[in-house]
Amino acid sequence: MENKSGSKASTASSVEPVATNAQGNNTASKKGTLSKITLATFIGLTFSLVAGPYYSTLTATGWNMFLFMGIAVIGFALPIALMSGEFGTTFPGQGGPELWVKNTLGPKWGFVTSWLIWAAMFPSMVVVGTGFAPMVALLLKKESLIENSMFTLVVILGLVWCMTLLNLKFDMAKVNGKFGIWLGLYIPVVMLFILGVFTFVKIGLNPDSILGTFSWSKLVPKSFTSGSGMYFSGIIFIFLGIEMSSVFITRLKKPSQQYAKGVITSLILLALFSLINSFLVANVIPAGKIQLNNGAQPLQLFADRLGLPYFVVQIFCLLSIVSVLTNMSTWFISAQKTITASAREGDFPEKFKFWKTNKFNSSNTLLFVQAIAITILSGAYVIIPGINKVFVIITNSGTMIYCLAYTLMALGFISMRRKSPDTEHPFRVGKKGNGLGFFFAGLLMVTIVFALTLTFMSNTIENLIFVLIFVGILFSIPLIIYNKKKASWLTDVQKEMAKDSTQTTNK
Repeated sequence: MENKSGSKASTASSVEPVATNAQGNNTASKKGTLSKITLATFIGLTFSLVAGPYYSTLTATGWNMFLFMGIAVIGFALPIALMSGEFGTTFPGQGGPELWVKNTLGPKWGFVTSWLIWAAMFPSMVVVGTGFAPMVALLLKKESLIENSMFTLVVILGLVWCMTLLNLKFDMAKVNGKFGIWLGLYIPVVMLFILGVFTFVKIGLNPDSILGTFSWSKLVPKSFTSGSGMYFSGIIFIFLGIEMSSVFITRLKKPSQQYAKGVITSLILLALFSLINSFLVANVIPAGKIQLNNGAQPLQLFADRLGLPYFVVQIFCLLSIVSVLTNMSTWFISAQKTITASAREGDFPEKFKFWKTNKFNSSNTLLFVQAIAITILSGAYVIIPGINKVFVIITNSGTMIYCLAYTLMALGFISMRRKSPDTEHPFRVGKKGNGLGFFFAGLLMVTIVFALTLTFMSNTIENLIFVLIFVGILFSIPLIIYNKKKASWLTDVQKEMAKDSTQTTNK
């Protein structure tokens, strides 16, 4: 199921490595320092940041999945992880891409990066909701509703506004306990893998599936600008958030030696993990029949091939629903933290109240802004016919927004290196000079251009216009806000925060 965004967005927000581990537990010792971790532990933590059952876009590419995954790992995920490792040791503490960009390209672009990371949540939440709808339909034994656009829209809106209201009244971050990742991620993934293996052993290579018969020529697409090329942006979507592996670098015993080794190992394992599962899934889905929004489709087909009862599918759907609900609960709070921090630095007018948080440390105003933005974007299901088409458009939009933030990060990395080419850090890309560092920064930007080019050339003009207008608006908003920024904004916010603090103390 494409619920990547729910878990990723929380990692993309501000992280304080000196206080928490991957699960958010306090790992500080009694003396206030963090214990060291082994290379194996680091690999596991990094893997957990990005692992998940994100098979639909990768599966849809058929035999091309191996080439596209290789490009995504080498040209996208690896450069991000390596640069993040150096950034993380150069600017330690609370932060992420927005902090790194602010310290290298200046406050304006740091603010834009902060906004983009938050704004990427809007399309990503629509993707999550789109995948949630089929689970509800199958749980209720209403399979006919899976490809019903109106049903999908209603479910998305119900889910988003339900989460918004719950976060106004309850500390949903606490509600999202450790059980969520087990029930919603590990168990469903294991179910898919085991049933997929048994199905493959039973039926072998299915000539009527997305894969069809094998030939070496099928490993490379006949054209990168048509067919499977439209899914490449969705494939790199798998790796969004990999930069947050850098929060663990200072806990390695030998960062300069272990970080790169750990990241590369994690990415290889993730690629193999995704490819094996996508291969098993692609081998059962009939050619031209993939339902991108239906994460339970492969399990339905596995169960049918193996003669398993329908309640197996319902169990899978129920677990996936738990995953979405728990992840979204955390995400609704964590995704807005960068905007709240920017508001407290005077980047927004005081009257917006983005700076003001409730007793659960979230902004009520931002909760409503998020819900309204997602509601408007969800309207694409009414405007554009075909759930698969909308799913691809929304996924591409989210990936494009995040890629803009990564591009600023790469430019910030180059700027940092030009100013101090020989500065030593616990981890550094290349022992001396800027050659290797510039290579990976350039490789990332080339891969992003490649991904966006495929997106542009493999979509219809109507779809492309939708993506460009949406992304253009979201990119323009922070520039307009920053250009209109006034010194009085910070003064007003500080006054209101002081007043609010006094009132809270008196209570």
